[in-house]
Amino acid sequence: MIQTSQHGHRVQQCFRTRYQHPLLRRHPVLVPAVLLTISVVLCITSFFGSTLFSVLALLGIPVESMCLLFAFVAGISGILTGIISLIEHFDCSHLHAKMFPQIKEGT
Repeated sequence: MIQTSQHGHRVQQCFRTRYQHPLLRRHPVLVPAVLLTISVVLCITSFFGSTLFSVLALLGIPVESMCLLFAFVAGISGILTGIISLIEHFDCSHLHAKMFPQIKEGT
């Protein structure tokens, strides 16, 4: 947060310090949607895990629980990414512009 003086009033400016990938700037809903879709697909795959991944079943690896674990992680990541993108959308610069539309001069 930077505080500057403009027309005798203090104005707070917010800036983003981190780099955002151009794909995330153009399509902010894409990443959470993809993660949630992967979560649903892995959950459905867990029902047919022993037939789809027979090599892992032969090695004794529990495929169903592994698919459900990855589905859980992808789902939680998608939800958190969606919440974070909503918070970034309504950051303090948008709120500042709505709260203080213009600074009156001479008062």
